Amino acid sequence: MDLNDRQFLRVENEDFFSIVRQRLDVGDRVRIPVVGKSMEPFLLERDEVLLKTANTAEIAIGDIVLAQWGQKYMLHRVVRKKGASVWLAGDNNLVQLERIVTEDIVAILVEARRDGRRLLVSGLFSKMLGMCWYYLRLPRRVVVAIRRRITNKRIGA
Repeated sequence: MDLNDRQFLRVENEDFFSIVRQRLDVGDRVRIPVVGKSMEPFLLERDEVLLKTANTAEIAIGDIVLAQWGQKYMLHRVVRKKGASVWLAGDNNLVQLERIVTEDIVAILVEARRDGRRLLVSGLFSKMLGMCWYYLRLPRRVVVAIRRRITNKRIGA
């Protein structure tokens, strides 16, 4: 069955992640859909990710984790670690960084699938590629700004 053929039930985030956390707490791996565009181009909306409970010591730069940030849950990449602090960024976010403590990390991504096919997002090469993409944030911002100006001039002309 294709993910696009499935019926979805809308559940409040708080209830959904409460169930996810319960399953992780008993040692289960949990598969959830990606919602939103913050992890593009590596993860797209409706991709599925398989998560497992993360041992804080095993979290590395480049890993994609599920974390709680305030009242929100997010699936973002670890871009920096220092002591008990971890900084996360969505691959599609050009500016925002979320600083959390390691206890706010709920799970680590172990596998991702798109249309039933496995994506290479959790291997060393993929983590390095994700970090290169992160470090290109400034040039990406410049390109986006130039494209906006060109588009606005065309629309205004």
